[in-house]
Amino acid sequence: MQNSTGDIRNFNPFWHAMLSGEHPMLRRGRRMFRLLSPTAHDRCRLCYAAFDGFTAPAMRLMGRAPWRRNPHFCEKCESVLAEHRGGTELEIALLYADVRGSTQMAAQMSPAEFGALMQRFFQIAMTVFTRSDAIADKMVGDEVIGLYLPGLTGADYRQRAVSAGLELLRATGHADPQGPWLSIGVGIHAGKTFVGSIGVAGGNYQFTALGDPMNFGARLVGAAKSGEMIISESVWGEVSGDIAAERRSLDLKGYADPVQAYVTRLNST
Repeated sequence: MQNSTGDIRNFNPFWHAMLSGEHPMLRRGRRMFRLLSPTAHDRCRLCYAAFDGFTAPAMRLMGRAPWRRNPHFCEKCESVLAEHRGGTELEIALLYADVRGSTQMAAQMSPAEFGALMQRFFQIAMTVFTRSDAIADKMVGDEVIGLYLPGLTGADYRQRAVSAGLELLRATGHADPQGPWLSIGVGIHAGKTFVGSIGVAGGNYQFTALGDPMNFGARLVGAAKSGEMIISESVWGEVSGDIAAERRSLDLKGYADPVQAYVTRLNST
């Protein structure tokens, strides 16, 4: 339970078990849902509830429809995590992407036109996150953040984040001869974060990630120019054999020493 000081560390074993897929409740549920719908192609990555096939309507009635923040997971699994307020420290990968020159664009367009442009960007980002098994952490203003958790995304979670970043650049037109329809920059980082459900007692709780890696990722994307993806050293070792990049020394706000990172563009991959 949460103690009088609001300490959330007591929930760490539960969250570790859930996010790694090893909780006994998950194992029992997975066996049952496999037996109920052995031919389903689309399932919740945690509990294996079927999203298609003849049992899908019953799953929806049970509250196991796809979760809106990532349709690879069901609403029931998300609610179980939300009910167990707290979280755990976990090594994850982060994808940050934000729009370049959004202030100038907003000034040159009507609010409705600008809103439609951002909506198109958010829809594309959600599609990319879904395909790469990420959880959409935030979609606000002109920025999107995707979380890649090893227990949900897979052991190749760092590579998946990098591939998703390249896909976002491609989907916004950065490989097109006429140029992008939306100018964005991408930052990829990995590190140990607090992952869990936080909020105010008696109020709303939100699944999110917190810690210095989140701040570092935000600084990385801030340093990315249009069409660039900046990859931190904590990720580069996993992908260095797959893509070409320029090593760059960055002075990031809030960090005393220069940071070494790797910058790639679609035309250099």
